[in-house]
Amino acid sequence: MERLYHSGRILTMADQDDAPEAVLVRDGLIAFVGDLEPARAQLAADAAEVDLAGRTLMPSFIDSHGHLLQHGALMALVDLEHATSIAEIIVAFRERLAQRDPRDASPLIGAKYDPNLLAEGRHPTRYDLDEISPEIPVFALHRSMHVAVGNSVLVEGAGLTAATPDPEGGRFGRTADGTPDGYVEEHPAMAAFMPVLDPEGVGGLLPGGAADPTRAVQLAAEDYLRHGITTAQEGAADPTTVDGLVAAARAGDVALDVVVYPLVQTGTSVYDAHPDFAGDYVGRLRLGGYKMILDGSPQARSAWMSEPYAPVVGDEDPGCAYPIHTPEEVEEFTRAVAAQGRQLIVHCNGDAAAELWVTTTERVGAEHSALLEARPVMIHAQTVRDDQLERMAPLGMIASIFSGHTWFWGDVHLRNFGPARGRRVSPARSALDRGVRVTMHQDSPVTPPDMLLTIWAAVNRISRAGRPVGLEQRISTWEALRAVTTEAAFQYGEEDSKGLLREGMRADLVILSADPLATAPQELRDLEVLATIKDGEVVYEH
Repeated sequence: MERLYHSGRILTMADQDDAPEAVLVRDGLIAFVGDLEPARAQLAADAAEVDLAGRTLMPSFIDSHGHLLQHGALMALVDLEHATSIAEIIVAFRERLAQRDPRDASPLIGAKYDPNLLAEGRHPTRYDLDEISPEIPVFALHRSMHVAVGNSVLVEGAGLTAATPDPEGGRFGRTADGTPDGYVEEHPAMAAFMPVLDPEGVGGLLPGGAADPTRAVQLAAEDYLRHGITTAQEGAADPTTVDGLVAAARAGDVALDVVVYPLVQTGTSVYDAHPDFAGDYVGRLRLGGYKMILDGSPQARSAWMSEPYAPVVGDEDPGCAYPIHTPEEVEEFTRAVAAQGRQLIVHCNGDAAAELWVTTTERVGAEHSALLEARPVMIHAQTVRDDQLERMAPLGMIASIFSGHTWFWGDVHLRNFGPARGRRVSPARSALDRGVRVTMHQDSPVTPPDMLLTIWAAVNRISRAGRPVGLEQRISTWEALRAVTTEAAFQYGEEDSKGLLREGMRADLVILSADPLATAPQELRDLEVLATIKDGEVVYEH
């Protein structure tokens, strides 16, 4: 099947001054890029022509970090994203509970609440969630996926008391007398609820989320394709998640390319279990390497920092938070991945976490060049310092930045870190100026897989309240577009097949309502994805 696109702006992403008249797609690949008449001369008799009518054709977007399966699974849970008070959270849970069979005693789970958007300015407690039900487990997951709250059924079922110590790498919230208040910070603490939420252990990383993986993949894929993304990531997969994705791929139920990174602490034998997914895509799925998580989230004040957070009401004597793993564990995991020659992507929100990852890479990479050749990645890089960026460049370490933070939590960061550190979150400008390759992501389901919003955030750096958040860290629209196309393809080692409009590349394309390079920066988020094309086939149309 052939399709010829013409009569619009065509961004090749090789050079922003490129201005080809036409792109010819044949059998899922780009067959020609150039003037219209030579393109037409190559057309088969049954070829189709697409008049872009002034709209823009460019490579589709590539998600450099996210959690595809979790995004789909969360779409089936109680949606708390838009709650503006704890009362609204309670109402949302009650409405879902009213729709259930009264005999259904399974856990009631909601997701994506954000205390920064709640009138009370705090997390719910077990006592708030007890108003929903004192009989069944009720669990509310914070938008960051790093903290949550359970009702008294969960607290008591987990056996938590005032005498229960905090776990290593996590924390239990408590009332003044030490009684657990239902708040659980980081996965080691959240794990305390798992025997109640998921007694059969089938929910994977999503507590209690024993969703049908095939359905979850379908829901997520529809949302990604709607936003022009044709390559996604499962960036912290446990064995259950890997098995679910493999089953979906073998069944032909994956509509976009998915690169999977199992959590390194769950073992490094996944390639032995699924050797056919170690190379190229099979059913649009492949293994990309391993993932390690070193700390929490800056908006939840659990990112591991080298200097204390700024005091706020309720946390008047803040510390620096804490690491998830010891330096010895990080080195052990890194050496295990390096020995396999796999890519290692590492979650680092705080600068102390960034320091541990950079230092470990320097040490292990000096002994095992395969670690560096596999293109190590710092995921999020929210507070990475300039001195660390200067060390990342010679290592070839990629900074995959969660640029939407300036919009979603810019006001929170200015409060949590003070003006000097807060204005510097998501330092894409500093990274590029120091020769570090930059990609950008949404960490879905933490935020929607909206690449145009991410581009807008990186170019404008404006908070929800309309405050500028470190304007000196802005990047150009061209740099932002490169980050989500060519640079993201490089991160995956797929720069020879994706991210550019060039003959022989895969025809993964997106049609936008206007040319982003000719759009005023403040209007970039108003652009629309009109069509998404995967391997030459239209998979989404507005």
